[in-house]
This record gives sequence, structure tokens and C-alpha cells, in this order.
Amino acid sequence: MENIILTIMKLSLFETLCVTGSLILIGIILGFIENRANFYVQSVFGMKGIMITAWIGTPIHELGHLLMCYLFKHKVNEFKLFNLRPRDGVLGYVNHSWNQKSLYQNMGNFFIGMGPIFSGTFSLILGMYLFLPDSFATFANYLTLGSGQLDSRTLSSIFVLTAQLFKSIFSAENLVSPGFWIYFALAIGISSHIALSKEDLKGAGRGLVTIFTFILLVNAVALLLNADFSGFFTGILTLNVFLLAFSMVSVVFSSIRLVLSAFVYTLVSRIM
Repeated sequence: MENIILTIMKLSLFETLCVTGSLILIGIILGFIENRANFYVQSVFGMKGIMITAWIGTPIHELGHLLMCYLFKHKVNEFKLFNLRPRDGVLGYVNHSWNQKSLYQNMGNFFIGMGPIFSGTFSLILGMYLFLPDSFATFANYLTLGSGQLDSRTLSSIFVLTAQLFKSIFSAENLVSPGFWIYFALAIGISSHIALSKEDLKGAGRGLVTIFTFILLVNAVALLLNADFSGFFTGILTLNVFLLAFSMVSVVFSSIRLVLSAFVYTLVSRIM
């Protein structure tokens, strides 16, 4: 009996990671990059340095939360997409409530917390489509990642395609194009504010617990009825592969901002 319970627990944990793993990984990476870049920016320019990119990055960040609230039928009590005079560093917020008895709404907390990753990545891809159509065509190569297995080969393919995309974006033709510089400025601003706040992570954590509990119950029922849901979770894992691949656009521009801010910080430190 103990072995069966342990097996169900392990399977449920694995399947929970199939559903949420890519979002969690992306959130961790973007959070680390943004926190470090913000340190450099604030050290040199103060809060004004953050506000330079906040005018576009913060509204897109908050729109991610807001749209997910509507998708998961949460009640939006109050929201502010951008605050020109922030108190306690809060540039924007979405205040929402939900039915504690609703499984769907409780699970939605995870995706609401992760919302900026969706809105930020979508905005970067849309901007690429509008301003850099040739690079967008290169980006479309990510659609060739049709495998449902997130293994070393898949990860290697993602990194190879990301390198090709990076090379395409910063091609000689683009560097002399006004559209490139417009997109570059917008992309830096958007990627500067994709990372999740502590409140975002706290809300996502509530939803994650509900998702795990639901999957645990499904597996227990499946065991009793001798049903097989492995195909469903394989499909979910495939979506995670695409999400991880697409989000590399966000990681690329967040990394560029980190490099630029670190360079300016180092240069100013040596001068002073």
C-alpha cells in the first residue's frame, strides 16, 4: 500500500512539473537576470533608470496578470497598469479575488501569477513580426520542435535555434534599419519588466498547490478505474517545449539588458 501511495505521489509530482515546469524555469531565469540588471541600473541612475523602461514594460507586465484574471474568471477589484509616482516601488498592480470553492479559479492563481511571461513574450514576438519580418521567419523555426520529450536533444535544438535567431536579429541588414532600433528599444523596455515579483510568486504558489492536489486526485481515481491519462500529459509536455522555446526571446533581450547595464556600471565605477 505504501509503495502504491509513493508511486502516485512521484507520478503526480512529475506530471505537475510537466504542466508548470517551463513557466517555473523561465520565471527563475528571468528573475535572476532582471534582479542583477536592476542592481546595476539603480546603482548608476537610481529609480529614474528603472522608470525609463517602465513606461512600456510595466503595463505589459500587468496586462499579463489582468488577462489571466479574466481567463480564469477571477473578479478584478482594482488595477493600475502604470503608476507615474510609485509608492514603495510599486509601478503597477492588479487586485483580484476569487471563489475559494472553485477548483478552476484556484488553479488559475498559478497562471495569473505567471501572466507577465505570456504577455511579455507575446509582445516581443509581435514586435518582431511588425518590425523585423525576416527575423520573425527565423523565429518560426521553433515550430519544428514537435517532440513531446523535453530531453537533452530538445534542449540542444532550442539553444541552436536561439543562436540562429540572435544572429538573424543582429544581422548587418537590421543594424542599418530604423525598424531594428525601434524594436530594440521596445524589446529592452519590455524584457526589463517581465520577471515576477514576490507577490506574483506567492499567488502562483497557491495555484501550484491546487494543481498538484488535483493531479494527485486524478491519478488516485485513474488507479482505481485502471484508466490511462499519460497521453494527455504528453501533450501538455509538448506545449511546455514550445513555451520554453518561445520564451528564449525574452531571455535573450533580458540578457542583453544585463550585459549593457553591467558595462555601464563597470565604466562609471572606474571613472569615479
